[in-house]
Amino acid sequence: MTKNPLAVGFGLYLATMLVFFVVYYFFADAGYFDTSMKVNAFGMTFLYVLGAFLSVLWLRGNGRITYPQAFKQSFLTLIVGGFLSIMSIFAFLNFADTEARDMLNHQYIDTELKNLDESYAKLKVESANLKDQTKIQELETDYKNAKEARLAARKENRNYFSFQFLSAVFGGFVLFYLLLSIIIAGFLKNKKRYE
Repeated sequence: MTKNPLAVGFGLYLATMLVFFVVYYFFADAGYFDTSMKVNAFGMTFLYVLGAFLSVLWLRGNGRITYPQAFKQSFLTLIVGGFLSIMSIFAFLNFADTEARDMLNHQYIDTELKNLDESYAKLKVESANLKDQTKIQELETDYKNAKEARLAARKENRNYFSFQFLSAVFGGFVLFYLLLSIIIAGFLKNKKRYE
């Protein structure tokens, strides 16, 4: 296999886009957002861990590599795959199929409202035993403000797949890639830096 992290990253990008379009074509229904989140949380995490691990393993081969070599290989592989994927998904949802983007935005807000209502109901039951009325009032105020914010986002058709939002999401991915690269490099290095 190739030792070039850019080539492995490009392979990771192709695998990501394959998964994206499988979910898009077969699961774009009332549960599209939930399915996308589950695939991202479990499937993509596994795919990126496997991709980075194999990339470093291929670099190492039967030879010896240092921690910096392993870290660089892993991190470059993840950055290339992640950056190309996020840019392609941004372009697709904002220019090719805006209806899918709007459906995902709507389902995201619905999920947020559902989670907010469930959390509020649970906290309200717990707060019924409290004697401190200020805590109960705080709960009511927080719930009202959070619900109004989400309803306002729905009314203004806020785009959660804009360049600004996806840039922030990619920043979180970079932190994940950094931590993952640190772990993989520590696990697969087999040579001291100054040997």
